[in-house]
Amino acid sequence: MNRICQTGIVLLASVVLFFPALSAPQQRKVTKVDPPTKAKSVVEALAVSAGVRYQSQGRRDPFFNPLLKKPGKVVVDEEEPRGLRPPGIGGMSIDQVALLGIASQEEDQVAIFRGSDGRAYFLHQGDRLYDGSVAKIGADTVTLVRETKFRSGKVLRQEATKRLRPL
Repeated sequence: MNRICQTGIVLLASVVLFFPALSAPQQRKVTKVDPPTKAKSVVEALAVSAGVRYQSQGRRDPFFNPLLKKPGKVVVDEEEPRGLRPPGIGGMSIDQVALLGIASQEEDQVAIFRGSDGRAYFLHQGDRLYDGSVAKIGADTVTLVRETKFRSGKVLRQEATKRLRPL
């Protein structure tokens, strides 16, 4: 029995000496993976960890759940179409006209604009352009109000000032 124990010890010692990797416990590298935050969905976290991004190439995404709302999709309120442009100054936008001069008589003031067609137009306060109207005529400036109507019913008003002489 004593001889059997000695033989076992010799075999164990030789295994330890010649194969140290088998005797010592292996140390594994552990990489820390952050749990998905509220901004990231589980699908995005899996796609990032896998390093593969799905490319639909015009086909339906088989991993998209149509019952869930798409993350990051913002509903945009679109501008309401204005229709066909009428001829003359009524069909020109504020950006297409240039202020040529201002004529004033007592209380009546007239702004002279050159349209995109090269013609001169005489506008009074309240006259309409395609995307706005003349709000105020001053000594050397004309204030125009651009009106943008959205499908939701909201109206956005922006002031644009045209000057005779640049500052």
